[in-house]
Amino acid sequence: MRGAVLRNLVGMLFVVFISGDLIGQSISTLKQNDIDMGRAFRFNPKSDGVKGTPFLYEEAPKAKIALKGGKIYDEIPVNILPEENEVYIQIGEMEDDPLLVKNWEWLETFEENPKLFKMVYLEGKERIVEILYEDGKEKYVALHKKNLIKPTTLKDGYTGPQYETYRPDTRFYKVSGLSSEEFKGNNSSLKDISGSKYSQVKSYIKDNKIKTDQSAGMKKVLAFIFD
Repeated sequence: MRGAVLRNLVGMLFVVFISGDLIGQSISTLKQNDIDMGRAFRFNPKSDGVKGTPFLYEEAPKAKIALKGGKIYDEIPVNILPEENEVYIQIGEMEDDPLLVKNWEWLETFEENPKLFKMVYLEGKERIVEILYEDGKEKYVALHKKNLIKPTTLKDGYTGPQYETYRPDTRFYKVSGLSSEEFKGNNSSLKDISGSKYSQVKSYIKDNKIKTDQSAGMKKVLAFIFD
């Protein structure tokens, strides 16, 4: 009994401590009447007409997040709103309002294929991108978006419910300073990047059944090329 009470007390103190420190780092609460996050940052339009979420993750993963003041926190549930280039975290209970983090420097997710996210100047503005490979000022990044796709068929008495659906879209860029260039996961782009190692890269992709249209696959290919 005493052990359970002590664990609850420690948990409460941790929430109070991290809340105060993070709010001091310019974090604001997202009000539920703006977007209903649900238990895992789900976008719930309270309508039968939309499927999916505008957030990057359907289920928010835990992550290590670093603030610009130097503090680093582990095991924080986190999600990203690509359209607004915003990061949200969940502290306390999952029913509590998520917090908008404004002063973060980088975050790394804990998942099967961990992702490192940073803010990078791309397409004329600062954007949240996944870092695939970084060497000095030169970076290879993935820009993740969520597009709202409208139904392709008209609703009539013979068809079932018609939904608008959020679908992921990922594009790759090579970034150097303020300049950037998009590249694909196709043979042409990979040949340009890998140069004399192209034949080895093709064999590596084939032998390991790597999907180069996905960021996890492209990350492996870039590491094979440059490391």
